[in-house]
Amino acid sequence: MKVGELFHWTSRKLSEKVEAALKTVLLIDAVNWSDAYAPDHPLRNVGQWFKRHFTDVSDIDVQVARPDDGPLHFNPENFDGLILSGSPRDAWDRQDPVNDQLIEVAALCRDKNLPFLGVCYGHQILARALGGVVERHPDGLELGTVAVRLTDAGRKCPVFDELPSSFDVMEGHVDYVTGLPDGCHHLISGDHTPMQGIGYNGFMFGVQFHPEMNPEILRYLWTARLETWRERVTFDLDERLKSFRPADSSAKVLLNFLKFVSSF
Repeated sequence: MKVGELFHWTSRKLSEKVEAALKTVLLIDAVNWSDAYAPDHPLRNVGQWFKRHFTDVSDIDVQVARPDDGPLHFNPENFDGLILSGSPRDAWDRQDPVNDQLIEVAALCRDKNLPFLGVCYGHQILARALGGVVERHPDGLELGTVAVRLTDAGRKCPVFDELPSSFDVMEGHVDYVTGLPDGCHHLISGDHTPMQGIGYNGFMFGVQFHPEMNPEILRYLWTARLETWRERVTFDLDERLKSFRPADSSAKVLLNFLKFVSSF
């Protein structure tokens, strides 16, 4: 074999090793957009909300799918981990076929031992897949930048590695998981919503908050909802939107999850 041929053969083999080591995380974008959000707005991009945190991750390929993309996208042979995004859908609604579909996906990850991270709505869907209950929160909407606390179990959880015992997060939800599903650990607590984070069997995780968001994204989402929601809350909604503060440390949850998938 000539030197040039040897070089190309070696390069190809190294490339094949890199590709073989690359793992895939499927991000399910579960958001259903209303006509109030222009399709061409740069912030109307759920995949980018998450992917902007992954620019330095080289060993994980994050692919984005929608619930209506078809069953082949959710074949566990095609990915090594799954993230289920937030959504304005009601996870408790038993008449919504998308809820049923995503509960099945979460259950499939459970049965196949595939790492799973549910965010807000995704956290609630995970809870339902594990036999838990999701309802409207009796105290209504939790919105803005709030502090949450790791439990003793949460401090030992790899998804919250290097996070302090208390840290700020961005919230935007009116539904909640009413109690700890069987077989789960309570990982994060909060004042308004006690069940801010859960874990199951060391490879499935749910967080009620939004580690992917920043004030700009959350404000974009809620500005279009102001007229509908002003009379439904007990606080000044306009002032609340102005008060959003960054909660950058919470994005560590996403990076830790990818690191967990990489080593799983």
